[in-house]
Amino acid sequence: MHTKNLIAMLIVFSAALMCSCVSQTQKKLSAEVWKFDSLTNINGYSIEKIGQPKVVTSPFGKAVSFDGDGDRLLVNANPLGDATEFTIEIIFKANDVFPNNHEPRIFHIESPDNPARRITLELRLNDKKQWYFDAFIKSEKSQFTLIDPTKVHPVGEWVHAAMTYKDRELVSYVNGKKELTGTVDYLTIPANAKTSVGARMNQIHWFNGDVFAVSVVKRSLEPQKFLLLACMENKYLVGATD
Repeated sequence: MHTKNLIAMLIVFSAALMCSCVSQTQKKLSAEVWKFDSLTNINGYSIEKIGQPKVVTSPFGKAVSFDGDGDRLLVNANPLGDATEFTIEIIFKANDVFPNNHEPRIFHIESPDNPARRITLELRLNDKKQWYFDAFIKSEKSQFTLIDPTKVHPVGEWVHAAMTYKDRELVSYVNGKKELTGTVDYLTIPANAKTSVGARMNQIHWFNGDVFAVSVVKRSLEPQKFLLLACMENKYLVGATD
């Protein structure tokens, strides 16, 4: 069998494994999983497409690529709903675009009725082909940013990042490893909130890279129960047989 055919089969198989993995645990956790395989709807929600984001192939299946220069998706949904505790996971790949787009917002939930409440998943890029994670919560009572420029990761690689919140404790993770913790008062974001993917809600701080999936669970999970992380690791186990 030709190497290219074998690689193609592995990609298809790993994508199927991902879907199976997600579906088996999604129901148990009442998780909302957004797979970025379309530019018209995500998990049944309508989307406003800004710029020219593209559906591309990733090691896990289809993903959406953003050019960092006007591309984003505005999803007409607030996946957190009335949750008072939660876990947000994301699988993405950031490109090396420093010094441009060096403060990208990948995922941003906010209501137009109350911009004082928001959640963002952000990155900071440096001049060494690296990025570090920024998890942010803001409300009328307080705000907090989890960020440390010494906790760096290479650009150009697919990674898993997550944030959890419960009882005023905010925690950030990259590839299942805890990075930072902080204390903040999260207040429920209104139901009419929308989610911006690929840029901040007000269309600045554009993300250059690809997004495969996001999972939102209305519970604070430990890393061993992260839904997307388990599926991502299964893919690598498949790839290891190559």
